[in-house]
Amino acid sequence: LSRRFDRVVKVVGAGRTDAGVHGRGQAIHFDLYHNETKARETKENTGTIELELERSMNSMLVGGLVVVWNLQRAPPPITKTVKGKKGIFAWNSMKDCTGKLYCYRICIGNSMDPIERFNRWHVDRGHQVDPNRLERILSLYEGKHDFVCFSGVLEQQERKTGIARDTVRTIQSIRLVQEKREDGDETYFRIDIYLDGALYKMVRNMVGTALDVCRGWNEEQHFRDMLQCPAKLNYTRKDNLSKPAPPQGLTLETVFYEDNYEF
Repeated sequence: LSRRFDRVVKVVGAGRTDAGVHGRGQAIHFDLYHNETKARETKENTGTIELELERSMNSMLVGGLVVVWNLQRAPPPITKTVKGKKGIFAWNSMKDCTGKLYCYRICIGNSMDPIERFNRWHVDRGHQVDPNRLERILSLYEGKHDFVCFSGVLEQQERKTGIARDTVRTIQSIRLVQEKREDGDETYFRIDIYLDGALYKMVRNMVGTALDVCRGWNEEQHFRDMLQCPAKLNYTRKDNLSKPAPPQGLTLETVFYEDNYEF
């Protein structure tokens, strides 16, 4: 965008993803001056700035990778109350987001298709994972909880900003889905997590902890305590000995908005 308009154009995403995490359905917004919203008249252009920008930005990407799609104009500013103050606010891809769908892909068999190593976690071989038990453990995440034990670098952020961050989040739904494959292999699964928002490394910590509990590496009662009453027990991330699941298995699939804008 900055190359296209020969000036700095700030881009705001619906949320950040860790290094190595995929963002298939990431949503962004950026502001242009009025004179920049008129499409150039060319043989290839259909007359809309949205399609022109999609072509322009995608042409600048290496290897023929196309990542900019569904570009459209944002809804008009609306009157609403934010932090007790009423005002007119422009649409914002981050602040107006109502929910996100994350998917984490795993293989629990003795072998995994090597082509999938960049977007799936091959859970430690030699340790059986019971899908039924994993599904039951994952279901405990549903609802509103304090995820302080499932977030990363909270203390560092608080020291840097001087602001204590709210760690309460709501998991609308979480499902363990067995993925069908042509070779009949039944060891490929996908964890679908629909939530209102996530803390840093929260989803990866959720998956990593659930699999540790499933394999008996972390006690289920301790897991329940970290999830259901961390403040009462004065728990922090340090009390969760499980490591986050590797980043390559996680994908931000979809971002949702109240006005039916879906990316």
